[in-house]
Amino acid sequence: MIRKSKRFLAILLSGVLTAAVLSGCTSEKNIGGNVKLENGEIEENSIVIKVGGIGVKYSEVLGYCYLLKEQYEDSFGSNIWDYKLEGGNTIGDDAKEEIINMITQLKVIGATAEEEEVSLTNDERDEALQKAEELLRTASSKDKEKYHLSLQGLSSIYEENALANKMFYIATDDADTEVSSEEARQVKIEFFQIMTKGTTKSGVIVSLDEKERRTARERASELRSAAAKTENFLEFAEANTEAEKVEMTIGQDNTELDRSIVTTAFSMKKGAISPVIGTGDGYYVLHCVDDNDEDATYARREAIIEERQTKMFKQKYKKWLGDYEVSISKSFWKIFHI
Repeated sequence: MIRKSKRFLAILLSGVLTAAVLSGCTSEKNIGGNVKLENGEIEENSIVIKVGGIGVKYSEVLGYCYLLKEQYEDSFGSNIWDYKLEGGNTIGDDAKEEIINMITQLKVIGATAEEEEVSLTNDERDEALQKAEELLRTASSKDKEKYHLSLQGLSSIYEENALANKMFYIATDDADTEVSSEEARQVKIEFFQIMTKGTTKSGVIVSLDEKERRTARERASELRSAAAKTENFLEFAEANTEAEKVEMTIGQDNTELDRSIVTTAFSMKKGAISPVIGTGDGYYVLHCVDDNDEDATYARREAIIEERQTKMFKQKYKKWLGDYEVSISKSFWKIFHI
């Protein structure tokens, strides 16, 4: 059964392609091998990337740049691309590689879809066209000129993404979708902590000796007795905890909390209050708000299935990619920026 999603397929494969894109791989599928990279002056219709025998025009790359710009600049501002990362690269430098990765993925997946006779329906093409029309309506005249935006070009980009998304589910249709109740189960807890080691929510560094730890344990025990009588555990926890968090929804795979806390949480029934739990950084008391949060459990089940599908798809995609040589125009790379 094909499961629907609005994801951009390339986001799932982030980081898979960088080495291949920059160095190239052995080419077996080179249909249309007479496509030539432009290594002189780069213009709108210059071929700047080759994926096997598939040529990618400069205008298409710019179309993806514009989509990325629209996705991030509203939230982070136009200067986001100049932000320096560890190692000296900017976000813009990394984004350039991701755009090349994305385009390469889509071309390889599109070619594979053609081989396997997978195509979009008329309704899916119409939806891509509508998205392109909407994006073009909101684009400024300056951006239309700078990014060489056209209805045909944007519609093709949306179609490629829709086809890749479709291929994802076709290629992973036989992924294991059986998820046990316990594997997916999510427990909602409230808790407070008396810290013995770490930094409190007020910024105080704590490192207690053995005697001070015994005192902290006694205090936690007294608070546990008081918490059992309170009508609002959350308010009580907020008033008495030394940690920043007082509530979480967790699964069996949670690594943020000590394993003893997770084990205790999953043994509790709704409404129960735990004994004092000692860990390396303090003493905890839990209140089980819900021993099976249905919405969170459903979401986790979906996430587990998606993780399995993604793993399967990456393996299949890696095999597909091995059949294609990927090359980039040096002239284009010099002038290419977000």
